[in-house]
Amino acid sequence: MRVILFFIGGTVLANIVGATFFWHPKAAEKPFTTVNAATQQGQDPWMANEKYNAPSRDRIRKSVLDVLGKPWAEFCSAEGHKRLINTVNNYYDQRDAQAWSYGNTYGDAAKRYAMKMWQTTDDNRIEQLMSEHFGRGYFSLDELRPPARTPVAALTKGLRVASKPCAS
Repeated sequence: MRVILFFIGGTVLANIVGATFFWHPKAAEKPFTTVNAATQQGQDPWMANEKYNAPSRDRIRKSVLDVLGKPWAEFCSAEGHKRLINTVNNYYDQRDAQAWSYGNTYGDAAKRYAMKMWQTTDDNRIEQLMSEHFGRGYFSLDELRPPARTPVAALTKGLRVASKPCAS
């Protein structure tokens, strides 16, 4: 019985000594605040990157519209078909990457902002052209990578592929 009492007493004493000298409670975490050129001007922190990202989005849109605006016969060649698939994949890769980056760095409000920046009239035109190209049979969902496949599937839901223009 004495051994048990010594053991319990030793455990209690060890806990008191440990709590007093070794275990320190964590300090309350302060919320992380970003300070950069944008926040110093009263803007949201992610606006510091917009001087780079906005022109990049415009260049991407322009190049996608250039490819999607080519004569349809070009998409029947191996090189033209590959260019079409790569263009669709790249467009959605860029959109997803930017939304992920903004959200991961600055939070949900920044992610919503990035997603909104990819909803211009040019983006609507790009999605319309992609839907037309899909409907005409110039590419299939199986040829796209997952970041592009999911939004294109939603975009073309219920759309019937009219024919295989490159089959003959």
